[in-house]
Amino acid sequence: MWQKGNPYLYVLPAVFFMIIFFFGGILQGVLQSLGVSIFHDDAQFTFKAYQELAQSIDFWQSLSLTFKIAFLSTLLSALLGMIIAFILFIISLKAYNTNRFPFLYRIFQYPLVIPHLAAGYLFLLLLMQSGWLSRISFQLGWIEEIYQFPILVNDTFGWGIILTYTWKEAPFITLMVYPVLLRVHKSWYEVARLYGSNMIKFLKNVAFPLVLPAWLSSIFIVFAFTFSAFEIPYLLGVTYPQLLPVYSFELFMHGGWEERSQSLALNIILAFITGILGIISYLLSKRWLSSERRGWE
Repeated sequence: MWQKGNPYLYVLPAVFFMIIFFFGGILQGVLQSLGVSIFHDDAQFTFKAYQELAQSIDFWQSLSLTFKIAFLSTLLSALLGMIIAFILFIISLKAYNTNRFPFLYRIFQYPLVIPHLAAGYLFLLLLMQSGWLSRISFQLGWIEEIYQFPILVNDTFGWGIILTYTWKEAPFITLMVYPVLLRVHKSWYEVARLYGSNMIKFLKNVAFPLVLPAWLSSIFIVFAFTFSAFEIPYLLGVTYPQLLPVYSFELFMHGGWEERSQSLALNIILAFITGILGIISYLLSKRWLSSERRGWE
């Protein structure tokens, strides 16, 4: 009788588990950020944590730095990921023997299997002033001392974080965009050539509009992740100003009860900003798809 029932009943326990722990955790975080807790009988409902954050210079500097690093990381990842996807697509159009081509595609997937914490440690060893690139530059005679190598990790601008995110997220953009490009048949390019079109015009007028919705969706995913991720900024960032996830972690782990409320308020702000960006991305993608349908009609 159970096996003949609604198939959605099979996933009901997992859905119930996620609702209790996921939404329950969010609700508890919101209540504690507002000063309400089941562990303190004298706790009162207040917006004090949010008010203190709004008046804190540290918060605004951390927010500005977080936006800057997330924006630059997303921009570089989006451009590099799209370029790699187009290169793979051009190779697939002009290749006569594609038996070895999947191996080239897998090369760009390797960064995806490396955890972000391991990637951060790898770039720390690679880019620090006493790291691998510095020592190689010294051995080649490009610099006289290893400490003449530019500071790329634990720097105030965040170059180490940006480069690490770009290396990690560009293959993700490629993974999202390239399967859409495979929908473009090779015969389309041959027809375009008969009408005098070159590769650049073909990519601009045919391939790019096709992949734009997937590209925009992947851009939002990367931005939302880099905006709220913790591991790489904690390993490669500076002690001040800290990115918002690291700032929230430090308040939660090393602060008192009031600082813990601020930490949870920071997490709620992060979730709120990410949600707003998600809504904007969804509306833009929906508007683009609607305009594309009207264009085809």
